[in-house]
Amino acid sequence: MKTILFPTDFSERANKALDQAIFYAQVFKAKIIIYHTYHRDASNQHSDSKLAVETGIDHKFKKLLKDNEGLATLEHEFHKELGVTYEKIPKFAHDINADLIIMATKGASGFDELWGTKTAAIVKRVAIPILVIPDNTTLKHIKKVGLVSDYSKEVDYHSLDYLLDILKVMNLDIDVITLNRSEKPMNKEEMAYRLLVRKKLESVPSTFHFTFNNNVDKGIIDYSKSNDIGMIAILPRSYGFIETIFHDSLTEKMLFRSPIPLLILKSRKSYE
Repeated sequence: MKTILFPTDFSERANKALDQAIFYAQVFKAKIIIYHTYHRDASNQHSDSKLAVETGIDHKFKKLLKDNEGLATLEHEFHKELGVTYEKIPKFAHDINADLIIMATKGASGFDELWGTKTAAIVKRVAIPILVIPDNTTLKHIKKVGLVSDYSKEVDYHSLDYLLDILKVMNLDIDVITLNRSEKPMNKEEMAYRLLVRKKLESVPSTFHFTFNNNVDKGIIDYSKSNDIGMIAILPRSYGFIETIFHDSLTEKMLFRSPIPLLILKSRKSYE
């Protein structure tokens, strides 16, 4: 991991998440790029107004550097751009060849204008992993990752390589969680994919569990709370995730109500 993109709106929530992003960048010795998109009132298009806005943003960047001592220990950059958040972030991530996007979200508090449905729009548009940090959560003391997998043939298993790097560098265990089914009715193809996952994870401490809950998203969160899981990882298309995450119900429950950091795994290989 060489480059982490951290979009910010300079809110208290984003500032708290920046502390986690800095920690993450320190662990991986990665460069962190702090990025802000801004809007300008359509009725005020004068160049001096644009300059005033950009000067204000630069002052906020300087304050972030002053308030976050760890940032000075990292290779870092600040970037600002006029435009729409959910359109600009994916393009900028592509342009800088980012390896990961770390974003803040309200978590259990619900939606807001910037990090609400726009977060889901960003998730849909990018081809790299996104780590979503809810309020009052931390990456600094986690010991175990919970990987949600249904062993579907539609899943991009290439992205497990990225997760494996995280597990090794951060010295984490992994618990592979399968909801609302048991091993017995799995067909040969699903068993083969389960074996593939086992083989990919055999170099790290790993366990495999089947559990049941009427709601998949609630089941994931409840299981994670009960089993000391500090980060939930979801493979693309697991439980129809990519197809359904952009419906408000599941988006609200997982992206914005999860009390646990959520890593949405994606692999560039599957998008090339």
